[in-house]
Order: sequence, then structure tokens, then C-alpha cells
Amino acid sequence: MKKQIEVVGAAIINENRQILASKRNDDRVLGTLWEFPGGKIKVGETPEEALRRELREEFNDSIKVGKVVCQPSVYDYNFGEVHLTVYFAKLITHHFNLVAHSKLKWCDQQDLLKLNWTAADLPIAKCINKMNLKEVHI
Repeated sequence: MKKQIEVVGAAIINENRQILASKRNDDRVLGTLWEFPGGKIKVGETPEEALRRELREEFNDSIKVGKVVCQPSVYDYNFGEVHLTVYFAKLITHHFNLVAHSKLKWCDQQDLLKLNWTAADLPIAKCINKMNLKEVHI
């Protein structure tokens, strides 16, 4: 049986209703691909706690976590089966000290699908692309 990897991500929205995408460092697994910032959930953590911790570790930023974006995404990579749940979120701070990413990009909703997403993140990006972001409140 493949390793099951529980991962959480943040669809961070700004005041212009743009979504933050992050590009993985070239030297990491799935390097150069775009994803929603976040990471693995540790034993004993809730998804929301994991998301706040990951954003502190990766960006040195604090976030307010909102509702789950849509159905979790499951993708079977060669290193394990990733179960990705993405939450809407709002930044409280704006340091963006990049640790695991080479680039960040604020995307208008219609531009989300122009990025080369990881296979696990792509279904979430497609889901957000079809939503009315004016109805999202965090």
C-alpha cells in the first residue's frame, strides 16, 4: 500500500479578490510547479493548525483560515498518495520570507489556469476558477 500523505493548502485571497500562487523551488520534489502554499499535517494537528504553522515556517506570515474551498484532491504520485485539502485564507501579515518557494504570484481568477500547477493542486485551481469569489468571506 502506498504512503498516505495528508496535506493542507491555503487559497489566500487579497482585497482585489486575487489568489496567491506559490512556485516550488527548483531543487524540491515537484520543483518549478505552482501550488497553494501549505504543507503536511503533523500527527496531533488539525488541518487549520497545520496551515497556520506552515505559513509561519514558509513565509514568516500569519493567516486567518476560512472555509474549505471544495472537495479535497487526491493524487497518486510515485512517492505516495497525496490528500490535499485547501482552505480559503487571508493574510494578517505580509513578510513573504520565501523558504520553500522561488516565486509568488497574485492571480486574477481567470488567470489561475495559465499556471503549471502540481497534479494535486490543479483540481482545486479549476474549482476556484468557477467560483464567485465575491461570495467568499473570511
